[in-house]
Amino acid sequence: MTPDSLSLYTILGMALITYGTRAGGFWLMRFVPLSGRVESWLRSIPGAVIAAVVAPAVWKGGWIELTGLVLAVIAIRLTKQELVAILIGIGTVAALRQLFPG
Repeated sequence: MTPDSLSLYTILGMALITYGTRAGGFWLMRFVPLSGRVESWLRSIPGAVIAAVVAPAVWKGGWIELTGLVLAVIAIRLTKQELVAILIGIGTVAALRQLFPG
């Protein structure tokens, strides 16, 4: 087995395992009744994940990242659409980094 084929088989194996765990989770959840509390908890997960990813960047970053965060928060309040807020936040940071490099 060459190093390239080993890498390919490793990646394919990881992909199959990842797909299996995700598909298995969906399959198993068909048999689990969801209470209102569990549904509420599941709905809050995406926001918590985004906060966990964004918070270190804003904490470590400067005014550019803070500006992107503020505009994203304003966008989510006005539009109630997460994708719009994410795009505005990322777009703001990208544009300001181009205008103010370094």
